[in-house]
Amino acid sequence: RISRKLAAMKKPFPVYLGFARVTPPSFFLAPSPATRCLRLNSPSSYFSTSSSPLVAIARAFRDAREDPTKPLDTGLAEELSSMSVNDAYLAQRLAYPTSTDLAGAKCGATNEKIWRLFGLNEPFRGLIPSDCVIEAAGDGDQILELPLSRLGGSVLRGGEAEWCFLLNDDNQAWSSIVEKAVAVGDSDCTLEPNETRGLVKDVFPAVEICGSRIGGLAEAGVELTPGMKIADGAGNGLVIVGKNCQLVDTMLSVDDKINLLSKWKVTSKVNDKVKSIGSGAEVLSHPLKSLTWLLNHLFRRGEADVIMDLQGKYVMTGTCTGLDTFGPGEVFEATFEGYTHGIKVRFS
Repeated sequence: RISRKLAAMKKPFPVYLGFARVTPPSFFLAPSPATRCLRLNSPSSYFSTSSSPLVAIARAFRDAREDPTKPLDTGLAEELSSMSVNDAYLAQRLAYPTSTDLAGAKCGATNEKIWRLFGLNEPFRGLIPSDCVIEAAGDGDQILELPLSRLGGSVLRGGEAEWCFLLNDDNQAWSSIVEKAVAVGDSDCTLEPNETRGLVKDVFPAVEICGSRIGGLAEAGVELTPGMKIADGAGNGLVIVGKNCQLVDTMLSVDDKINLLSKWKVTSKVNDKVKSIGSGAEVLSHPLKSLTWLLNHLFRRGEADVIMDLQGKYVMTGTCTGLDTFGPGEVFEATFEGYTHGIKVRFS
């Protein structure tokens, strides 16, 4: 998909899924040497043809997220406990393997203190399913009312105020990145923030509703590992994007907004009580660095196909305020300096 030189390559090759070495079926092909990744035509077809425990885990997480009547099977506890962080990322992709499956991606633990609490040495990423992004209410005083069932099988954990990037879907914007990846090889491709800036089509205030599908494991006495938490959608429940939030200065360009993200104050409230105040400086010092980390992470892992699937999609860059808990009936609100109003949401 990135390189045209060997686009006709047809031979499937083995992939290590942590628990087993599996040769994918014939439709499960690498589309180009620059991606050197595997792509699924449909999750159901691969789920039905592979006996890998990791595929069963991916299917279980997807089912648990979509359907509250299908909680995560505690019988998978042993396999989940053995799962590495690398396995967890593979499970994410197996659960949502195509562009149409995805609304975007999220960056988590974009603060060193937080990623060390997870036992990691860098942030982590999650893939956001296509039905898990909704728009905020248009009026600043209007509360977005959602039933708890909108979270599917996820348990409501709280909310985070974040900046969200909408990536360009214009191939021209991606051409220099593609050329660099082809020239040096995707796993050796390292981007700088000035290179990723051109991929940003727009910036929006946003709220991530944090959710979990692994609470039953904890209740059963299973120790929750970093791999489990990452496989669990990296803690994502829903994303609410403030596309209708109005700028105070309507003359600001996208570049102007990007330049201000580390300075603008971001505030989170529950029932009108201020819980946290922060800014984009909490996100690897600037949200653009978070996007850059995500793309370099994917290149380093040989997941250039995921990068190409993110064209025209959203990237949640990480919380500016930390995680603030709230429950059904309570109003979570995020306000963003530079905008006339923020985002309000209530579950019932």
